[in-house]
Amino acid sequence: MKKQFLIVLSVILLSSAALAAENLRLNPKLDYTSDSQDGPLITGDHMEEGALTGKPNYLIFYGEG
Repeated sequence: MKKQFLIVLSVILLSSAALAAENLRLNPKLDYTSDSQDGPLITGDHMEEGALTGKPNYLIFYGEG
């Protein structure tokens, strides 16, 4: 039981220290009726900190309703 607790605690601590973007939001100027370049789809703070050159970058959205 103690070993499982330490594993869960270490995963939580390591994941909180991961580099990632914050305050993600959709671009409010997107026009879905045309095929125009309206800027980036998603913007946010610290967007460049989570990206690694040459590696795939993933977005994970989680929400409860």
